[in-house]
Formats: sequence, structure tokens, C-alpha cells
Amino acid sequence: MADVIRFFMSPEDEIAFFRALEPHGLTILPEIVPADFTPLPVTGELARTLEGPSHYLAAERLGPIELREIERGRNRGSFDVDEIRSPVIHYERSILTPRPAQPSPSVTEGSELQAGRVWAELVVSGNVRENIGKSESFRQLFEELRAYLKRWRRSQPIGAFIGPGAARLYSSGVRLRGEGRKGELYRPFR
Repeated sequence: MADVIRFFMSPEDEIAFFRALEPHGLTILPEIVPADFTPLPVTGELARTLEGPSHYLAAERLGPIELREIERGRNRGSFDVDEIRSPVIHYERSILTPRPAQPSPSVTEGSELQAGRVWAELVVSGNVRENIGKSESFRQLFEELRAYLKRWRRSQPIGAFIGPGAARLYSSGVRLRGEGRKGELYRPFR
């Protein structure tokens, strides 16, 4: 079963988050990996230029990254990452979007910050003969990531962490929206 951490990150929170991950030597992979792609190291500067809603944070020093070729569909010939066998953390970004119903003159007024999340498969269940587990080093890495996010403000309703930049966006009028089509609205606790 996967361990999931939900959060709200502003762009400056994402830069700080990536800077906190720099010492761990992680690399970043897109969700669909092109055949000629080379992984990029996770740095604060990379957060400024990162595109796409979700990526994998790979700990290549802890084990090989298992890729499977996609054989059908529009991404045929590309690869996807095997989350069970690989030491990867799935990272869905928190994205700032303008509200389509009411265009406003201010960038933040009427905008919404969508919730993001990180998740990793730490405890694998299933076929006992293929007892695939993650290393203790990978679990410690994920726990350090959890400890970093727990320093942020908690949300009301409970279940997410709100970065300092996201809290400032909330106080300037940005709505914090949970994931999903009808995601509920969040606010910083206290």
C-alpha cells in the first residue's frame, strides 16, 4: 500500500522543496519517459523550469529504475516507470490556475491552487515468492521528506500541509482546492 502526503505548494515553496531534496542526489523523470531521455538532477533551479503536472523523483543510488516499454496507444515506444520495483517517489505538482468563470484583473484574485501530493510504495504486498520490498534507506528518505512537509501549516479540513508561500496566496484571495473534479476547499488551520 502506498504512503501518500498531500500538500499545497506555491512556486516558491516548490523551489525550497527541491533545494531541500538536493543533498539526497535524486533525479527527476517524467511520468511517460521518452526513449532518449536522460534524468535531470533535482535542484532549486530545475523547479523554475519544470513542466508537466506529475513526475517521478528517483533515488538511483538506492537501486535501478525499472522501466517498461509502452506497446500501445499514443505513447507507443516510450517507457513508464515500475513504481513497485523502483526506488521512486511519485510527485504531483500543486498547480495555480485562474478560475475560468470570472476573469479578474489580479493574478491571484479568483485563482485556485490545486492540491499536489507525493506517494511511494514502501510496503509491497502480493505474491510472497516475489517478495519485493524497498530498502531501509529509501524508507528513511521518504520519512525525511514527510518530516520536511510536516513543518508546514496543517489544513482545515485535515489531511494536507500548506507551504508558507501557499498560505500567503490564500490570504491574498487564492482558493485552495483539493484534488479531483469536485475537490473540496481547504484553508490553513488557525
